[in-house]
Amino acid sequence: MTIPPELQGVLVANPETLSGAVRFQGTRVPVQALIDTLDGGDIEEFLDGWPDVTREQAEAVIHWEQNQARRIFGLQMAS
Repeated sequence: MTIPPELQGVLVANPETLSGAVRFQGTRVPVQALIDTLDGGDIEEFLDGWPDVTREQAEAVIHWEQNQARRIFGLQMAS
């Protein structure tokens, strides 16, 4: 798995940790947990459930994901 350049230092993947799942650097929390939580809740619920992940880490992934959609639809990028 290749981590996008914008998220290097935020996310990591190692085949020997969590079967190679992409996770937040410095934690064993998979990024899939954030995506699943946001699908049915909000960022506060995720941060309460995964206290090892910082708000900055979670927001970096959210902004990256939003910008991916903006690129696809030709919309203005979020900061």
